Amino acid sequence: MCLILWISISGICLLLFSVSTGAVELSCSIVHSLPIGSERYVFNAMHGTPVRSQQRYEEVCIIASVKLNSTNAEVSFPKHQYIELFYASIPIIGPDLFRQLGEATLNLELRKGNVSELLFGSSKLNHLKISETGLSRFVVLEEYEFNLQTLVIHERLITVLPANVNLLRELRLLDLSGCSLTIVDLSQLSGLRSLSGLVLADNQLSTVEVSAGVELPALSKFDVQQNELSRIDRFPEMFPALTHTRLMQNRWDCEWVSEVRDKIWRKNITVLGMDFRCGRRINNGGLCCTYAHPFQARLAIAKAMLSVLDELSAGASNDGTQSIDPPITFKVFENETVDGVIGVETQHVGIYLQNPIGVV
Repeated sequence: MCLILWISISGICLLLFSVSTGAVELSCSIVHSLPIGSERYVFNAMHGTPVRSQQRYEEVCIIASVKLNSTNAEVSFPKHQYIELFYASIPIIGPDLFRQLGEATLNLELRKGNVSELLFGSSKLNHLKISETGLSRFVVLEEYEFNLQTLVIHERLITVLPANVNLLRELRLLDLSGCSLTIVDLSQLSGLRSLSGLVLADNQLSTVEVSAGVELPALSKFDVQQNELSRIDRFPEMFPALTHTRLMQNRWDCEWVSEVRDKIWRKNITVLGMDFRCGRRINNGGLCCTYAHPFQARLAIAKAMLSVLDELSAGASNDGTQSIDPPITFKVFENETVDGVIGVETQHVGIYLQNPIGVV
């Protein structure tokens, strides 16, 4: 209510208004039907979007250009199942904001704008997505009521896993693609026994650590494409339910790739996508890789060539034709005195590399 006070001083009238201290009441800038984001249900990062005829739609309340300077601000949200804050300027989002969301609101998206820190408190939200807001810190507070099933963060300033993310016991999809993670310790996710999708694509990962005994028992989809990884220890053993993975565009070690390919084959895991252009690197079953030491690469090539020659020789013998000694013999020597020397021999002449393969 406005208080109007008239004061006559030398013929000048002043109007004084009392300032209202009520809650900030937000309303939808626009409401429209939007296809339900398949990433919340099908793990679209690997499988693509559903067929249009099968898409489900929901009403989205888009609230544009909200500005709040206090973490304790009283806010009244519209009663919509899906709310998107577009270009919001809320430097720090605290737990009070999540408490003030109505029970009808299950999905919240923060897109573009200015949100530098988010403290996630007790909430009835099922899905939370944050992208292009400048977020640099995400913390899950130690509160008791968490229904969150999907957490999607696409923020280049995020360099570590969200603190206390393992408290989100109902989480099914964690998508941190497009961040700047360099090291991920999967033991920080222990306790997320319902987590079925983990997307770490398009980061700067050089290491994925996992302690002995740590497992994500429900994880069926794992995506680490476009990183700086050379190997992942205990992969895929720590994901007993894994059915789909994406590994391309990394810096894999060829020995690790060969070892993992065998495990993937035996566990019937589908590898989605492949590398096409490896340059000077080796294409090992669709993944570009290099050997940790040059002599390992040369020795592997030599063994492969020798294996092919053996198969050709065996094939000639099975035809019933008389086997004759080949005019050129390809040999790889591996013993204590001659370390991986490659040579070509004819009947009376042998030509060998100047340096053993083992010399780096």
